Parts: sequence; C-alpha cells; structure tokens
Amino acid sequence: MATFTIGEEVMYEGERYVITLRQPQPPYRYRLVRTTSRGPVVAWAVADELEKIRSYTEPRWDTPES
Repeated sequence: MATFTIGEEVMYEGERYVITLRQPQPPYRYRLVRTTSRGPVVAWAVADELEKIRSYTEPRWDTPES
C-alpha cells in the first residue's frame, strides 16, 4: 500500500487531485480537492483508490543528446 501526504498531487478516477486532509482514525480516508471551470470538487478516497502521478515518481531521460 502506498502512503500519501497532505499537499501531494494524486490521480483518482482519472483526474488529478490534491490531498488536503487525512482522517486520523482507521479506516484512513483522504479528502481530495481539484479545481474545475465550474468550481472546486471535493472527494473522499482510501489509499487503494489513489495513484501516485508517475511523471513525478518514475525516472525518465528528457535531456537531448548532443
């Protein structure tokens, strides 16, 4: 199981969210917030439903060869 911190960007149901709160008691749930053109969206999820954003955690070679 992955661990997440407050302020971390995560993927939930195909959308990018920011974690704003973690419940202190089991079952640990995270409050997620994202901004849309219609205003903020808030969701609750458990860690198993969240994904780390791979572009932040997986190394990649993005420097052009000379």
